[in-house]
Amino acid sequence: MLQINPKKFKSIQNKTIPSPLRPKFRNSGKTNIYFLSKRRVENKKKILLINKIRITLFISIIGIFGYLFSS
Repeated sequence: MLQINPKKFKSIQNKTIPSPLRPKFRNSGKTNIYFLSKRRVENKKKILLINKIRITLFISIIGIFGYLFSS
């Protein structure tokens, strides 16, 4: 009979199921379009957030100085 040697087997350290980091496409042209458009959307959101923060800071600074100079 076959004897199994337990010293030859290694225990699995990470038992989680790996998830793919990016979607799989058959055509490489589609992958480039997908990632470029995703990056562009992320950049637009970042720019809009920075602009909103600048506007709120500007308005609040004007309000604070207006209050201080009026009293």
